[in-house]
Amino acid sequence: MSPGWQAAIGYALVGEEFHLDEPGRPDPDALAASLATLGWTGERVRDLALTRAASGLPWPHPVPPQLRQGCGAAQLSAALAATRAALGITTLDTRPPSGRTALTPDEVRLLREVPPHHGS
Repeated sequence: MSPGWQAAIGYALVGEEFHLDEPGRPDPDALAASLATLGWTGERVRDLALTRAASGLPWPHPVPPQLRQGCGAAQLSAALAATRAALGITTLDTRPPSGRTALTPDEVRLLREVPPHHGS
């Protein structure tokens, strides 16, 4: 039996087990299209993720062992990331760049120090 890539990734995204066509390898675009057909658009998946994060619950959902059987952890993680990208969910929130911080006197002193062999 080949790994159930689509079912495992779908479960990670929405927490439901779907019986999907399994091409024997991850297919993020096909999975995104299948999920949309089932009513799970990228926007709905994102809303679910934000709701779970606000409640302190994990997202993506932990995939049960029977669904990830035959799917390597690294490959599953990469396929999940590719599927999230196909759904337009690479990040859950966008933050502005962090501002510049002032150095403390100790940090300024350390920046001015040069090793003895520096030549100055």
